[in-house]
Amino acid sequence: MEKETWLLWLLADSQLPTGGFVASAGLEAALQAGLVSEGAAEGASDSLLAFIKDSALNQARFALPFCSRVYEETAERLAQASDGSTTIASVLGEFLGLDNYHHAMLSSNKVAMRASLAQGGGLLSLFIRGYALAECMADQRGQTCLGVAKQLQRLARLGEARAHWATAFGLVCAALGISLAHMQQLYMFQFVRQVFSAAIRLNLVGPLRAQMLECDMHPYVSGLLKEHAHLRVAFGSLDDLFGESVVYTEPILELYQGMHDRLYSRIFNS
Repeated sequence: MEKETWLLWLLADSQLPTGGFVASAGLEAALQAGLVSEGAAEGASDSLLAFIKDSALNQARFALPFCSRVYEETAERLAQASDGSTTIASVLGEFLGLDNYHHAMLSSNKVAMRASLAQGGGLLSLFIRGYALAECMADQRGQTCLGVAKQLQRLARLGEARAHWATAFGLVCAALGISLAHMQQLYMFQFVRQVFSAAIRLNLVGPLRAQMLECDMHPYVSGLLKEHAHLRVAFGSLDDLFGESVVYTEPILELYQGMHDRLYSRIFNS
């Protein structure tokens, strides 16, 4: 078995300790607002699928370009590494620029921003305290990436930096040596799986039907990747102003998610 395959299975684990279990990606607010029907209502599965498909498209057009750009910039600098300290500074500088841009674009949705920061910080901690200590990461590449993650975590504690989920995901996957295509596939799979998991706990769908619906999502998600996997955040370019790179495709879903903190009762953080 290849090392990359093993790492992919580790990252695809539903028990990955990053805090995703407490996030519903706006599903709980959409349910209480009536956008998604209750589990027993007619057409409930259709409304749930429509929500998840729209949310997945939003991820492919808004978050995935950041994730892919961070991955490529990190992988390129690691491949050209000649001096560990120089590489750490280079990777960290590029990451901070892209993460700050991502933070600015999330600023209109405080709920999504909070969830993204919590999961990104959780993934960094997992890398530092878990993967980076494994024997398979004992080479120069692994130690350089560990240095980047520790510096980033230190700056975050001082309030001088952040680590959002999409950007941290690209950084960690590049550090682990996972291919770009597999990283993109894993990112989308994790998002879809997370929303279905939330739907089960909200009693919108049972575990068995959720598995069936999640299986049926494959052609749709594959189509999203085929159409949008090439997109990268055009940092410092006018492309973003004309929808060529990063856009919100479903602003109504962002509005619903922003309502989450006003819900009278809730079981998720977002």
